[in-house]
Amino acid sequence: MKSYLHVTIATVLASSLFFNCYAANHQSLNNEAKPKSMSSAVNSDASSSTVSLNNEGISREKFVGHWQGQLSVSENQSIEFVFNIEKSENDLVATLDVPAQNQFGLQFDSVSQIGNGITLVLNAAGIRYEGTLEKNTIKGVYQQGSFNAPVDLVKTQVKVTRQAKPQDPSLTPQYTVEEVNFLNDSDGHTLAGTLFVPDQPFTHTAIILSGSGPTQQDGDIVGHKLYAVLADLLTKKGIAVLRFDDRGVGESGGEYATATSKDFANDANAALRFLKHHDSVASSKVGYIGHSEGSLIAAIALANNKNASADFYISLAGPSTTGGEILIDQSYLIQKMRGMASSELEKDDKLQRKLISAISQDDSKEDIRALMSASGVPASQQEAQLSQLTSEWMQYFIKTDPKDYLRKLSLPVFAVHGAKDLQVPVRQNLDGFIQSIDKQWLTYKIYPNLNHLLQPADKGLPEEYAGISTTLSPEVVEDISLWLAQQ
Repeated sequence: MKSYLHVTIATVLASSLFFNCYAANHQSLNNEAKPKSMSSAVNSDASSSTVSLNNEGISREKFVGHWQGQLSVSENQSIEFVFNIEKSENDLVATLDVPAQNQFGLQFDSVSQIGNGITLVLNAAGIRYEGTLEKNTIKGVYQQGSFNAPVDLVKTQVKVTRQAKPQDPSLTPQYTVEEVNFLNDSDGHTLAGTLFVPDQPFTHTAIILSGSGPTQQDGDIVGHKLYAVLADLLTKKGIAVLRFDDRGVGESGGEYATATSKDFANDANAALRFLKHHDSVASSKVGYIGHSEGSLIAAIALANNKNASADFYISLAGPSTTGGEILIDQSYLIQKMRGMASSELEKDDKLQRKLISAISQDDSKEDIRALMSASGVPASQQEAQLSQLTSEWMQYFIKTDPKDYLRKLSLPVFAVHGAKDLQVPVRQNLDGFIQSIDKQWLTYKIYPNLNHLLQPADKGLPEEYAGISTTLSPEVVEDISLWLAQQ
């Protein structure tokens, strides 16, 4: 969950400064529970390589191991990460860990190695690293979007791994687990997911829609498997649940980098059509559970779907103000909670409003860059901010008002919010649901002590998420179960 704009423009669910594979967030591409297919194959074409096969094999072995580096994102801040490079048959595969954010096992899509040179690419997050092995150090450049910085990697013997959380699903669940694939025929790609089906009779099936950032179906967010836990707890209460990898992430096809919330809504409707004809759940009522941006995606899907109708819609910490307003609100609230001086808070708020206004009015990149310079944004940070501000996803998100879709809905809606949510603030966003949806359809509840992930929280700051042992409040799951039973 990227929580502020002055270091780098962020999304509702992005949890790190530059690693947009969380959610936040951000979310992450963690493959610990469900490995990605081995697409991280080394692309070493013998015809283009000047290194003999024997020497190339020796060079490949030298890259195997855990490589630690520091990415400097500003004068006062850096992020530690670890590249884990392994040999698989005759290929190299690699994953990325960001220990401070509890992100582990982010799968690189490709690893290309020729001689002492190596290139690693993680497409969904726009990450590329190119380096050269010199003695015991890989000297290279990290790039994400238009941001780039020199990063040297050194081998480390320490392998930090994700610590299990108390609510992690059992490896031997007492329900049916079905791996599924379904087609988004309008966009021409297949999506991969997991369907949990209760062993006892059931009446409802929920489709989980993830928040911002390239997210696998488990919903790995700073060490928590949010959507796996939600699916597990609901299925134990007699509700079938489908969750799936975002397009272009994990086992799902399609292109993530250029997709917007509207595109993800097409994927959501593909999931709905699939379940409406899937033997094990077709006789049940089927609907959406959308978390954060996933709630917006659900609203768009419901308003635009002409081929199949959903039976219910559950919004978890969902927005009902424009993305621009959300970014402004979360920036102000989080920095205030962190103790920023009022004068600096006011100055920063003015900058955020100017930037959001510039994007909303389709100002040119040159005009936005000039605005940053005039506001004192360091030149070293401008390219990264500009890249995020002008991405297709961000522009759509900033300009879109969820109320335009909520007003079109006529089905049972349950809106859930945590009072300590600093990323999608409860007051203004719940108000949008109340104003837009006829009261005969709407139920809502505010939980006094829950944050954006619906965990019991102290202040609600994003940096607290990883340290909270509870992944998801059981009270929320109980209320969802009771509400569905009435529909």
